[in-house]
Amino acid sequence: MECIPVPLIKSLNDLGLSNNEASVYAALVLYDNAEAKEIIDYLSLSKPSVYEALDRLTDMGLAVKRVTKPARYSAISPGMAINLLMDKHRSAGEQALAALIILEKKKVLTEKEDALWTIYGDANIEYKIRDLLGKAKRQISCMIGERYLPFIENVKIKDVSLQLLVISDDSALLGKLQKLFSGKNADLHVISTEQFKVPPPFAPPEFAEMSKFMNFENTLELIIDDEELLMVPPFISSSVSVLNTRNKGAILQIKMFNQLNWKRFTDGEEMSFSLPSAQKKKRS
Repeated sequence: MECIPVPLIKSLNDLGLSNNEASVYAALVLYDNAEAKEIIDYLSLSKPSVYEALDRLTDMGLAVKRVTKPARYSAISPGMAINLLMDKHRSAGEQALAALIILEKKKVLTEKEDALWTIYGDANIEYKIRDLLGKAKRQISCMIGERYLPFIENVKIKDVSLQLLVISDDSALLGKLQKLFSGKNADLHVISTEQFKVPPPFAPPEFAEMSKFMNFENTLELIIDDEELLMVPPFISSSVSVLNTRNKGAILQIKMFNQLNWKRFTDGEEMSFSLPSAQKKKRS
């Protein structure tokens, strides 16, 4: 007789069942109804483990104990079982969320100003981007490559100021963004990768060499309310990590460069760090 598939056990684990509970429930589905001894023999589990799992499944309503000698057990239908587990998770999730929101409002700020966090993996990065966009109260400033565009397309942006610059060669993208953020206080721009490759006037001589190692679709610079920064340097990498900080100095520095690039890309203004003539005379 075939053993219980490992992916099935893992799925039931995700729904809250232990390995033994998942195995015993699956065996009961297979057997229609069975004595504990039959389950023990089939699964090669210890007697206490099987009886404990049967009691737990019965308490949860996933199994029915028939009053016979010896007792026989049967599983409720898989559809009913999954719905029951899902409802339990949903209810627990709602209760946990309500309690966590209360704790969040009482947050004790212990994070150092200079703390720099690293976030790995697309899923974690997506969750962080969505979390920050949802928290924005005044302003969102964002420059991204196409890699991260899907992360913001389904986010409901509140009534805040949005500056969005996307690096893309899709000629129809600007129209899509204007439709997506219609009615919002949004300043939207799309620039080509060729435009982005043009070095700024303040770039070091090594810029041309550096650009060989850049992948512009990896670019991510997200600033929320001038209070938190999420940043991915546009370098070639198979795995992407994001830098996250609330350091005011870092945020203001990145914002300054963003403003310079914003004017350079969207207004065609070439800006430099040269001092005004009056200040030059004083220094001389």
